[in-house]
Amino acid sequence: MNDLNFLKNNKIDVDKSVNELGLDMYNELLGVFLTEIFDKVNKLQTSLQTNNMQDYSTYVHGIKGESLYLGFTDLANIALTHQTKSGEGDVNYINSDYNNLIAEIGRIIKVLRIYLGRE
Repeated sequence: MNDLNFLKNNKIDVDKSVNELGLDMYNELLGVFLTEIFDKVNKLQTSLQTNNMQDYSTYVHGIKGESLYLGFTDLANIALTHQTKSGEGDVNYINSDYNNLIAEIGRIIKVLRIYLGRE
């Protein structure tokens, strides 16, 4: 598909990233994100199940950074809050908002699969 308007219409802020990277590199990085996000979610889940907030904070920090770089603003904001709360050791918040984080990751995955033709 590779229609940037599709991404924009799905709340992905592509302009800054595409301007910095060029369209081909941006698309390549979207593909890398799509390939690697499942492993990252598994690591988040394992960290949460073992109440290892230090590792959780590290993994969610990585997701936040990639999300900012690729224009996933909503995901970046949710991940930032999770990073802050996990850094404070607030397991209750993480547990109560975890599904919100996962839902936004799922939304991004769905959009990227359509955009990249990987449905």
